[in-house]
Amino acid sequence: MEATELKLRRLEAKRQRLAARIQRLKGVANVQERKRDTRRKILAGAYLIRLMGNDLSRIGARLREAGFLSPRDYSLFGICDGQLTVESVDGTRDADADSAAA
Repeated sequence: MEATELKLRRLEAKRQRLAARIQRLKGVANVQERKRDTRRKILAGAYLIRLMGNDLSRIGARLREAGFLSPRDYSLFGICDGQLTVESVDGTRDADADSAAA
């Protein structure tokens, strides 16, 4: 009977070590996927910024209209809290921001 109990304890300890190892590997995989996702978002954002002529105010206005920005993010794009229209770098008003304000 003692030999059986000893075997059971050893197997239980091995199971716990394997469960911990599985958790560690899953954690590493999750961290790697989050890093890949973050890199994708950075690259997509850089592409969008370049497409829109580096006009962060205009991008911010569009992101705000689409519901992607919270008030804490407005300053990242040079948007004042109450601002409804945005002027682009060349001083012309953004037609998309104007139509959303109307």
